[in-house]
Amino acid sequence: MLTSPTVGFVRTWQEESKRWTYTLTTLLGDWLNQAERQFGTRDRSWTILGIEVGGPRPGVWFPQYSQESRCVVIHLSDTCQSNEEQARFELSQEIVHLLTPNGGGAALNIEEGIATLFANLVGPRHVNAPSYVKVLGYVEELLKIDPEAIIKLRANSDRFQDFTPEFIQKRVTGVSDQLASDLCTPYRD
Repeated sequence: MLTSPTVGFVRTWQEESKRWTYTLTTLLGDWLNQAERQFGTRDRSWTILGIEVGGPRPGVWFPQYSQESRCVVIHLSDTCQSNEEQARFELSQEIVHLLTPNGGGAALNIEEGIATLFANLVGPRHVNAPSYVKVLGYVEELLKIDPEAIIKLRANSDRFQDFTPEFIQKRVTGVSDQLASDLCTPYRD
């Protein structure tokens, strides 16, 4: 059990604005709301338990309390215990994964690309890891073809992991075979 607080979870009163500061928890709510407006509503059959810190890398995980359990947690790396900017950065990258939790399977490139796009919009700095920049490029190419492509696709099948090249091409006119295949390939670091 931690004996010192993790940065990002302590709110402070801002006298000039007469408001409390956002914490990682309130940012989760705000950013999830933004992601739903931009990419479609989340699957509410999943319970979002919150955020925890510890371990070598960020991600989402799915604690199993019972056979019927559908819970998801955002997990931030050890670095976030003492670095609030890093915590915000990692949180911004994980938000999109709460829209359609996959229960632990590999995310497709389209989901990681959308997560990177969103993180670049709301996070404290841009994602620059080559593997994420690559999948962001696929999503940007899709959005050049149709700026509403993600909303259209999720309206027909809200789970990213169910997308296939044929599914994408049937709903978004002008997507090449190569782009459709790239979007539906499981993401690899």
